[in-house]
Order: sequence, then structure tokens, then C-alpha cells
Amino acid sequence: MTRERPTVTVVGAVTAEESAYARHAVGGVLSTVDHTVEHPRARLSPYGGHDDLPPVVVMQINVAVRERMVRVQTAAPSVREAADQTGAGLLQRLRRLDQHLAAERCGDVGFVPGEWCSPYPQNPVGLAGPRTAAGRIVRMKEFHLAVQTPDSAAFAMDLRDYPFHLFVDAGTGTDAIVYRDGPTGYSLHRSVPAPVPAGCTVPLTVQRWPAVPMPAVRAMQLLNAAPDRRFLFFTDPRSRRGRVLYRRFDGQFGLLTPVW
Repeated sequence: MTRERPTVTVVGAVTAEESAYARHAVGGVLSTVDHTVEHPRARLSPYGGHDDLPPVVVMQINVAVRERMVRVQTAAPSVREAADQTGAGLLQRLRRLDQHLAAERCGDVGFVPGEWCSPYPQNPVGLAGPRTAAGRIVRMKEFHLAVQTPDSAAFAMDLRDYPFHLFVDAGTGTDAIVYRDGPTGYSLHRSVPAPVPAGCTVPLTVQRWPAVPMPAVRAMQLLNAAPDRRFLFFTDPRSRRGRVLYRRFDGQFGLLTPVW
């Protein structure tokens, strides 16, 4: 069991006392974990508090357990509330990971269900206030997609507190996305239409149509025209690789692109 002191990175005006409280909240959760937890990192980012905008603190914590990344991100009116909520979410996910590791030891490597959602509002968009101009891409992330089954992709999404997860579907070799939606709670959309994957234990709603090829500029236009939509899965017209355009906290866009 690790006793590594969490590193807290502060972006904006946060007092030393508030930073220490966040470190203590995360450290208290980690002290209850039986597994070795590596590289605990927390980030505090305050927004608002001026120009009639209410103060909001976004806190994110990342840790690694058995080479699996666990991530939690919450938003609250104060550092203390954000730290408490993030700590509770981290404990929730670490306990679920314990269940998954126990299932693996028994030879059952399917999807291990469990609570993923926090009772607190998460991942709000537009913390800087209502936007009067169209959003634009301010960050691009390129990375190698993991080859996964829908089971493992959905579990990774839950552990990392993501609203979606971009991956290569192991059954078809096509780019795909899992996300939280539909009557079953989880949806699968692949870049090329394919039958319902066999042997899945995650309760999936499978989208039957392929991802639409379009340039990133067109994807931005569609998201700007649909302010309640959080992200858009599409394919590059030339490479046909899957891409995701998503909304950031500041109301701008981020773009996820696979590396060949």
C-alpha cells in the first residue's frame, strides 16, 4: 500500500490552505487502499467569481493501479467541496476496480457492473459563462488507440470518468466509441456498421449506422448548432479514421485524433 504524497497542481487563485485540504482529502482516500497506487496527481482550477459569474472549482485526480488509470473530475463552488466530491468519486472507482481485479483472478474478465456516476454535478460545460461567439478547436490530442472489446472499453470509460471512450474494436478492427446513452445506459458506435458484438457482457445499445465522414470544420458547425450536444463522433474523409470533437469546460472544443 502506497503512502505517496499526492501532487497538487494549482491553476489560478487557490490558497495554500485550500491546496493542503485537497491534498489531505486525496491522501485520506489513498490510505484506505490495499493495492499499490502510483503517481497520484491532482489539479485544481478555479473559474468565475468575477463579472457576475459564480465561482466554480474544477478538481481532477489521476492515479494508476495495476497499470490501469483511474481518473475523477468534479466541479463545485469551493475547493473544499470539490476535494470532498473528488475523494468520494475516487474511492467509488477504486472499490469497483477491486471487484474487477477479483473477477480477473477467478477467470471472469467480462464487464464488472457497478456505480460510476457521482451524486454531484460533473463535467459542466461553459464555466466561463454563456458564450456569444461560436466555439472553436483550441486543443488537439493525438494518441494510439487501444485495441479493446466493448466490455473493456466501457470499463475503462467508467474508471476514467469519461463521457465517452474512443478505441479500436477488437472484433472488427474498426474505430469505435462507447458512451453513456440509450435505454441500456451504454451505447456503441463504430466507424463501419457491423452486427451486435458477440459475447459482450456490458449492456449495449448498438448504433446501426456508420460514423459520417466530414472535415473538422463541419463537425464544429454541427456542434455549434446543437449547444446541448457534448461531443460528435465522425471519421476523417481521407483516412477514414474515427475522430471525436468534444466540448471543453470553457465552451471551446477539443479534437481527439488517432495516431497511425
